[in-house]
Amino acid sequence: MTWIDLHSHILPGFDDGASSDEEFLQIARVAVHGGTSLMAATPHYDTESPSFDPGEAAAAVVRGNELLRAEGISLTLLPGVEVRVNAGLFDLANAPGGLDALSLAAKGKYMLVDLPMMDMPVATGDIFFRIQLDGVTPILAHPERNRYLVEHPLSIRDMVEHGVELQVDSGSLEGIFGKAARRTARLLLKEGSARLVASDAHEPERRGPDLSGAARALKGLLGKDGPRIIMEINPGRVLDGQKPLDVTDRSRQESGAARKRLWRRSP
Repeated sequence: MTWIDLHSHILPGFDDGASSDEEFLQIARVAVHGGTSLMAATPHYDTESPSFDPGEAAAAVVRGNELLRAEGISLTLLPGVEVRVNAGLFDLANAPGGLDALSLAAKGKYMLVDLPMMDMPVATGDIFFRIQLDGVTPILAHPERNRYLVEHPLSIRDMVEHGVELQVDSGSLEGIFGKAARRTARLLLKEGSARLVASDAHEPERRGPDLSGAARALKGLLGKDGPRIIMEINPGRVLDGQKPLDVTDRSRQESGAARKRLWRRSP
């Protein structure tokens, strides 16, 4: 199997990810070793205080692919950004085509977004709705690491019911962000709320791009087809502008009370 990783900070010089071409190549080699063949390069982007132009990141992806080919590394990069949810994003959505350059692979279909780690802005729902009016589906990165959402799981379900996709970090499944993040990540996947897993790689090792550990966790959690659906088929469908698939019918079959019991149990 070959994985598609929709969230990484592999581009050097844009944020707190890779710091040099050498580290960029190290991350790429680890990603390939772990089974990844296609990776979206998604540096942090804040519309209210941008530190770079999205076109610069897209140009860096072109250069990165040239460097990967020159080094014989079988990884292909796609452009994207991880956009902070704030009023600036709402304003940008009001401009015709204003979101296209921020979308994954610049296709104007899906956008990777994130929240502050400790809370959720009051206008988050309105911002997501405005994005969706433009035909763009928000993919919320690592909700399992947001303290407010971990303590208010009904807020996560409300997002999902309103068409927001969730992306869990592979490191959360492996426990590197603590027990609460691991438990929440597993629950989101088990109940069918989260249908995407990505590395969110910032470096070669600890917060690295190796998805093989996540594949093992997904197999134990969702069965033998889980890894392929969550890390190959679904991200591929996102890049094609299609809806991700459910791994099972669990989320449709279980009653609301049963799903609440699932959240109260430790995995």
